[in-house]
Amino acid sequence: MVVGRALRTTGCAGCRLSLLRNFTSIAGPSIRIQHPAKLSRCTTRNQQIRYSSQLPQHAESLGASKQDENSNMVEDEDVDREFEAAGDEGGDTQVSSIPWYLQVDSPQKAPKALSERQRIPDLPEHPPPILAPLMQQVSIDLGLDDLTLLDLRKLDPPPALGANLLMLIGTARSEKHLHVSADRLCRWLRSTYKLKPEADGLLGRNELKLKLKRKAKRAKLMGSAVDDSTDDGVRTGWVCVDMGVVEEAEGAEEYASLPKDFVGFGRRTEGVRIVVQMLTEEKREEIDLEKLWTGILRRGTAAKDVENGEAGEAGEVSQETHQHLPVSTSQSTQDPASSLGQTRGFHTTARRLTAGIGARTEHISPSTLEPLVANPFEDFDLQSIRDVAMLDLASGYYEKVRDDILQVSEHVPQLQDNNWRPFLLHILQTHLKSLPAEEAIAILGTGHLDRTSTEFLTCFYETISPIFLSKNEAEILIWLNCYAQDLGHPGYEQSRLLEIFDEVRAAGVAISLTSYKRLLRAILSPPKGQSNYHGPSRSALAGATEIVQTMHDQGFDILSEDMLVDLQELTMPDPLEEIPQHKIFTDPVDTFDLASVPMAPISLRFHALVVLLDLPLFRDESRMRLMNMYASRQHWQQFWEVFRMAPRHNKPQSASMYAFMLFHVAQTKHQKGCMTVLRTWSVDLQREEPPIELTGDVSEAMKACLLVADPHVERDANADPEAKGEWVSLWRRCQ
Repeated sequence: MVVGRALRTTGCAGCRLSLLRNFTSIAGPSIRIQHPAKLSRCTTRNQQIRYSSQLPQHAESLGASKQDENSNMVEDEDVDREFEAAGDEGGDTQVSSIPWYLQVDSPQKAPKALSERQRIPDLPEHPPPILAPLMQQVSIDLGLDDLTLLDLRKLDPPPALGANLLMLIGTARSEKHLHVSADRLCRWLRSTYKLKPEADGLLGRNELKLKLKRKAKRAKLMGSAVDDSTDDGVRTGWVCVDMGVVEEAEGAEEYASLPKDFVGFGRRTEGVRIVVQMLTEEKREEIDLEKLWTGILRRGTAAKDVENGEAGEAGEVSQETHQHLPVSTSQSTQDPASSLGQTRGFHTTARRLTAGIGARTEHISPSTLEPLVANPFEDFDLQSIRDVAMLDLASGYYEKVRDDILQVSEHVPQLQDNNWRPFLLHILQTHLKSLPAEEAIAILGTGHLDRTSTEFLTCFYETISPIFLSKNEAEILIWLNCYAQDLGHPGYEQSRLLEIFDEVRAAGVAISLTSYKRLLRAILSPPKGQSNYHGPSRSALAGATEIVQTMHDQGFDILSEDMLVDLQELTMPDPLEEIPQHKIFTDPVDTFDLASVPMAPISLRFHALVVLLDLPLFRDESRMRLMNMYASRQHWQQFWEVFRMAPRHNKPQSASMYAFMLFHVAQTKHQKGCMTVLRTWSVDLQREEPPIELTGDVSEAMKACLLVADPHVERDANADPEAKGEWVSLWRRCQ
């Protein structure tokens, strides 16, 4: 029974066989057993050889000698030692469930030194003022490691985050550290630099902890284990803080300026945009933003360098080969592969111009080179052509000037592709403005329908393209009709300007802001020589409304300071000669006791736009223009509203504005009004920041008002130095 239990406890057939051998060797001779060809897993190759060996034939009998028994015991001991050695080797071996060809050894990265992890990158060329303190804040105060600064300002096309981009990348030590650092960075930018950063991926205070608790609770209710993986939709591992556009460094305009002919969507970026990418170590290794943006920047810079290099080489080659042109004398006898047109081989790389020309000219003899006839118009200056044309126009040779310029345009590159048309039109414009008014009216013919009565009109309208009206041609045509109207030509009316505007709009030509303002001024201005102007007509206002609407559709700012002041000047009617007494308004606060007459409805609407719209404070020149218009027409209520625009915007009033206001009040010769103005504004002069001294123009204007308020103030102040009084004291302050 004991032997049976011992044999059953051994799980290996080899072990059971060894135990049985030891037991039988004690009792008597060893038992010979035929060994199986296939052994268990505990049997090694040496054991198989041992068990499969043939024993001597004389050991088969039961009456063997003692020497045979001793040899068998030694043999059993050797087998036991082999089993023990095999068991030790098997115990040290671990069997993995993953095949060897799928096992990946994770590389062991050497940890970086603390000084290397906390190193702050060097500043780039023309850094914005905020960049240095930002990197100090991110590295020292927030504790981000391995900072990397990417200068993407030269990248063309710009990134989707914006043009003139600087990207700062840092590594956070944990998910909690990531969100806490991003939150503190946003608060620091808002409080210190008054910026409005946008942080994508940021979880607020305790928001991450709350979301993880809710996730664990849901997993518990569903009976599933909590997933500890970081890819759970809650822990992002990445926060992108867009600081917005900040002020760029001085002298960086030339570094990051766009070309004048830049075409694109949106508007130009005035400043530098800074983005801070904050990631955990695992997320940063996974995304590898440095490799991505460095490759994009390297390819963009290389393409730009290659383009500039090819342009420079092409310019040098064109200058070197400009004197002679290689011409083949026997093209039919030459081998096609060696001809000038077959110098490029079967490859996809672009050949360099210098190398190509050197290879083509090496095998050509000097006899095959013919000198190129020099272009006599290459050295022509456009200014010299313009001067010669002006002399011919002064002599009346209009047709000759047009033929000469048309002939020259075939050889001068600047005048090709119909560029000679605007060139000649500008010459005709300069010639017309140089003439006296009577002579200019004479060569303009009978009116806008006349196009052939004078040589000037014939040359002018034949130069304008009959197929497509260009921008320059449309602007010159508008200028001609507006200039004729300013001269007082009776044949050029306002209705013709509206027709020209309809033609230009139908052709889809986008004219400049100056041409639009010229159109508005010509349509809304009163006819020359007309007195007692009551404002523009309904048709003129309707046409002006269409022009303003078109300007708005084309992207012009129709509510700008200059635009509003110009429209107010154009629509302001002349002052009325007789005004009913009940329409005059007088108030010590609103008009300072000056009689204010009502304003025309159209002018009152423009004034409401000037005063009520949330626009920046107008310049002193614009406010003076408005105040001058209002004072000349006795609109004193609106006069003081314009003067008070600076206090409403919390801006100081300038000394020139005080002097301008006091001079206009003094010109009214209204004693009570001057007294009210002096009592009010002489005190406010000292409250300005900085206080305005009573010197210069301010002193002279104050004296003019004092002489209206008290005609004897100067005599009283000079006659008695001890004299006291309100106006005498103020007079002495002005001296």
